[in-house]
Amino acid sequence: MSAATWADEITVEELEADPYPIYARMRREAPVCFVPAVGLWFVTRWADVEHAASHPELYDSRVTPSPLDRTMGGESILVVDGEPQRRLRAMLDPSLRPRVVEATTPEQIEPIVRDLLDGIADRGEAELMSELFEPVSVLGLGRVLGLGHLEGDTLRRWFRGLAVGATNFEDDAAKWAVSDATGAEIDCELGPVLERLAAEPDGSTIATMLRHAEGELDEKIATILPTLKVILLGGMQEPGHAAGSTVAGLLESGQAEAVAADPAGLVKDAVEEGLRWISPIGTQTRRSVRESELGGARLPVGANLGVLVSSANRDETVWGPTADAFDLQRPKRNHAAFGFGPHFCSGHHFARVQMRIAIQRLFERLPGLRLDPERPPVFRGWEFRAPLHLHVRWHA
Repeated sequence: MSAATWADEITVEELEADPYPIYARMRREAPVCFVPAVGLWFVTRWADVEHAASHPELYDSRVTPSPLDRTMGGESILVVDGEPQRRLRAMLDPSLRPRVVEATTPEQIEPIVRDLLDGIADRGEAELMSELFEPVSVLGLGRVLGLGHLEGDTLRRWFRGLAVGATNFEDDAAKWAVSDATGAEIDCELGPVLERLAAEPDGSTIATMLRHAEGELDEKIATILPTLKVILLGGMQEPGHAAGSTVAGLLESGQAEAVAADPAGLVKDAVEEGLRWISPIGTQTRRSVRESELGGARLPVGANLGVLVSSANRDETVWGPTADAFDLQRPKRNHAAFGFGPHFCSGHHFARVQMRIAIQRLFERLPGLRLDPERPPVFRGWEFRAPLHLHVRWHA
C-alpha cells in the first residue's frame, strides 16, 4: 500500500488512541505526508520539524482555516509572526523570565502541592491526575496570572472546553458548541478582572500584559484575551499533564525507585525525559507561504502543516533505537517539547519548575509509590496527550 493510500485511511480515533506507531511509519516511508482526516500535512522528522518551525518566511502561523482563531476568539500569539508576535511576547516575557520564575514560583506552588499531598498521604491510594497534577497546574497558573479567586474546577473545565476547540481540525459541530460556550464564559468572567487589574495592577502576569499592551483599555483587552486563553490551555497541558506522563513513565519502566532514593538529584532529568517521551502539546501548526519541498514532498502554496514536535522527540536518527522508551539515563540533549524558533514556548521555565516541585514532593511524601495493577494508566490524544487517569498506591 502506498504512503498516500494508507495516510488516506488514518482516522482521528487512531491518532487519539496512539499516534506514535503512525508517526514512526511516516518517518520511515513518508516523512511529510497529507492526512485527510485532519486536513494537515504531517511533518514527522526532527530536521524537517525544526526547519518548518524556524523559518516563518517559508512557513508562517496563519493556518487557514484554523481551529485556534475560533477557539481563542481572535488572533493569539500562536497564529501571528514577525512584529505582531514579538509585541505579544513582550507582554509575557517580563513575568516569565527564568530569574523571575525561580524567585517567585516556588513560594506560590509549594503550598498548593503540600496541601494536596496532605489530603491524600494517609489513604495509600489516589488518582494523581485529578487529585494532584491538574489541580497544581490550574491553581498555580491562576495565582501567577492574577486569577487566584477562581476555583480549580472552573479552570479545569475551561481548559477542557478550550482543548476541544483547539484540536477540532475535523470541524465537528458538537465540539464547536462546547468550545464556543467556554470562550464566551471566559470573556464574561475575565473582562471585569482585566478592567480591575488595569486600574489596580498587582504584579501578576495579566497586570504585566496590560501594562505593556498598546491602545485604550478596550483595545488592550481585545488584544490580550485570545493569548490569555492560549495560556489557560497550555499552562495546564505542559506542567500538569507532562508531570502525569513523567510519573507514569517512571513507574511503568521500573525507574521510580531511583527517583525515590534521590528525588532532589534526579527530578530534573526525570522531567526532561518525560517531556521528550510524551510531549504534552504535540503539534505546531504552520502554513506554506510559497511552493516548497520538505521531506521529499512538494508542498503547494497555502498547505497547512502539522509540525509534530512529538514525533521529532521520537526520531530514531536523533534519539537512537530506544527512542520510544522512557529512559532516565538517556544522554542529555535538547528536546522539542516546547517547540522551535520564534514560537518557542514563553512559559517553558514556569512549566518545568512546577513539574519539578510536584514530582519531587510526591516521591518524598509517598513511600513505595507504584501503579495500581488493577487500574493501569491509559493515554489519549495526538495534539494534546496525557494519561486519562493515573491510579497509584503507596505505603501509608
